[in-house]
Parts: sequence; C-alpha cells; structure tokens
Amino acid sequence: MQKTLHALLLVALLVASACATGGNTDYEGVRQTGRYSVSYEGPEMEASVLFHGVDRDMGSGWLVVVAQLRGTLRSGIVTIHRNDISLRTPDGRRLPLLSQSEFREAYHEIHTRVRRLVTSSEPLQTYASDLRRCDRWFLVQPGRGFSQDELGISSFEVCWGPLVFAVPGGVQPGRWRLIIDLEESRVDVPFELEVER
Repeated sequence: MQKTLHALLLVALLVASACATGGNTDYEGVRQTGRYSVSYEGPEMEASVLFHGVDRDMGSGWLVVVAQLRGTLRSGIVTIHRNDISLRTPDGRRLPLLSQSEFREAYHEIHTRVRRLVTSSEPLQTYASDLRRCDRWFLVQPGRGFSQDELGISSFEVCWGPLVFAVPGGVQPGRWRLIIDLEESRVDVPFELEVER
C-alpha cells in the first residue's frame, strides 16, 4: 500500500511539472499563453512575444513581433543592449534587430504591419495590472520620441514595443526564436509561424 501511494504521488508530481510549462515543453520556462503569444520566465527576466497576424506576412522580407520585457525581483535592474537581441530562423540563421535608422528607412514598407501588431498587443496583458508602463524602447515610430540603444528594466515596470528583423529570402513557416543574451543568462522564446488558412 505504501509503495503504491509513493508511486501515485511520483506520477502526480511528474504530470504537474510537465503541465506547469504549458506548450513548448522542450524550452525551459516557456509557455504558450495564447494562439499568438508565448511567455518566458527566467532568472533575470520575464518576456512575452506577441505575433498576432504575422502569419499573413509569409514571404515578406520583414518579421515584426511585439515583445514585453520585465526584470525579476531577484535580478534587480537588468540592462539590455540593442545588439543583445536577435532572431533565429527555422533554418538556424541569426538575424539582428534593426537599428533605429534602418527602421526609419524601412518604415514606409512596414508601417501597416507595425501599427496592426502594436494596436492588437496592448501591454500588461500577461503581467499584473499594477506594474508601470515603461516609456522607452529600441525602435520608435517616426515622430513619436527617441529610440534607446540600451534599456535598464526593473521588476516594477514592463517595457514593450515592436521588434523588426530583415529576413533575407522572406518569412517562412516554422519555429522561430527570439533570443536576448543577458549578462548571466539567455532569454530564448520560441514561437511557431504557420501558413494562414
């Protein structure tokens, strides 16, 4: 009887830990939070990637997602540099985040996608509503303020905005990964793009 009880408890613990990660169980700390959103919780940072409507952009030379970033209580203020952010394609290529000048040059091509995604991705939908909204970001729409090459992010605020990547050969279906290399860890957020039906 005792052995059976221990075996049942072990099975229950294994099932609970497998369910706690939600979708994408092959990536630690990652869970699918919606059809077009994935969240990551790590030692230094919490991050969400929102990609509503990106499946309509298959074949496009640009991939636009919205990221929401927040430090953790134990990490204090986390500093992220623009060049710490990259995108991994399904075939393993590393794509850097656009600079603000590249973003400004491409804006006439991508402004509809950026506006569509930003307006459908209100911040704080993943986090507690009492967090401050950060007013700084890496890419800023023309006439809307100044971009930052470096952000210090705390656990008391959520910084969010669009991230844009040039994709040679065009956006393809498959598993993409937003990567942010931090001082002591790596944020690795996979998300699946499928052909719109």
